[in-house]
Amino acid sequence: MLKGVTSAWLHGLAATSIGLLFLAVSPGSPVVDRAVEVTAVVLDIPERPALWVRHMVSESASWVGGVRRLQERVRSLELENARLRATLEERPELRVAPGSGFVPARIDVRPPALWWNEIRIDKGSRDGIEEGMPALQRGFLVGRVSRVYFDHSWVDILTSTLLFVPVVIDETRDLGVLTGDGRGGINLLYIPEYKDLRPGMRISTALVSDILPAGIPVGEISEKEPDIEGGFRVYYISPGADMSVLDSLLIMTERGRP
Repeated sequence: MLKGVTSAWLHGLAATSIGLLFLAVSPGSPVVDRAVEVTAVVLDIPERPALWVRHMVSESASWVGGVRRLQERVRSLELENARLRATLEERPELRVAPGSGFVPARIDVRPPALWWNEIRIDKGSRDGIEEGMPALQRGFLVGRVSRVYFDHSWVDILTSTLLFVPVVIDETRDLGVLTGDGRGGINLLYIPEYKDLRPGMRISTALVSDILPAGIPVGEISEKEPDIEGGFRVYYISPGADMSVLDSLLIMTERGRP
């Protein structure tokens, strides 16, 4: 009988122990919560270097991105500076000193039907412009003032079929006449057939001219083969001024003449 009581007591104790064990490991119990906290602390120790490395990589990537953006900004500013320098070269009115003998002028009208014949500038008689004054770009002849009004003027350009300019070949002193073809080209006329001018020879306005002062650079002989008409060679001219890109000019006054 004692043996049966002991066995029952042991079974009860075992059942109680198992119940307490299940209670201890059940979710929300203090034991489980404590175990989770300890585990989290233990796992946090090796994880910290990884988190630090990840943070540093992220910061480095952000820094590299910032450097790249700064480099792009510097490049953009360099390009803008180059554009401003180019504009300064093409816009002489930004740097012409008063009393220099030149009047800076903007081209405000270029009629499409007369594209290669004439242009209008925003300077007139009130600015000292007179008929016959030379118009220049980058020191090269572009054309001649043909009509003057109070606040604007018209300029016949070298590509016009209506403008004839006596010129001289600087290297040989041969004389000829420049005129345009009305399509963007400029021809040198009246050079005898036996004269063989070379490409690259420079041309300037001649002393015999009664419409322009002498010594104004015009351009040079083109590499294109000349034509022969009536015993004369017709040479093609490469102008020093860019006749396709005209937005500003210098008008030469009496004081600015060579």
